Amino acid sequence: MILLALLACSGPDGDDTAAPVVGDPDYVRDPALDVDLTSASGGAESHNAGQACMHCHQAHGPGPGRFTLAGSAYRADGTPAAEGSIQAWTPMMDGGTLVAEVPIDALGNYYTTEALGLPDAVIQPVVLDATGAVVGQMPWPTESGSCNQCHTPVKRVLVP
Repeated sequence: MILLALLACSGPDGDDTAAPVVGDPDYVRDPALDVDLTSASGGAESHNAGQACMHCHQAHGPGPGRFTLAGSAYRADGTPAAEGSIQAWTPMMDGGTLVAEVPIDALGNYYTTEALGLPDAVIQPVVLDATGAVVGQMPWPTESGSCNQCHTPVKRVLVP
């Protein structure tokens, strides 16, 4: 059993140095991937709805753009919400100031590389439907914009 564990950690030449994986500070990212991206209402360029977007779209990952806020929104029936937006505010208890508004695309995903001050500052996400009405708000501030990290199928971001 120990031998299998050692083999699983071996590098391509059989040595005991495994290649860095996504998220590892030693992961070498192609600088050409560092582009500005923001989802677009009606756009269909996104993928992998419901997965933790920032697993790949980060400083040590293979996805284009370093997302600062990203996730997926759904309707109550479980289908992707194809319209609406997510706003990032400074904490409401401090009066709240809008930092960014990110549209939900046609596949239910939203993402941006816009600087939001995270993790040094915190944001309070607000969910808007297609008419601009507030339909949800995180009750407390967060220092992470990786929405799908916590908002799994059990507690999805919902847009009626």
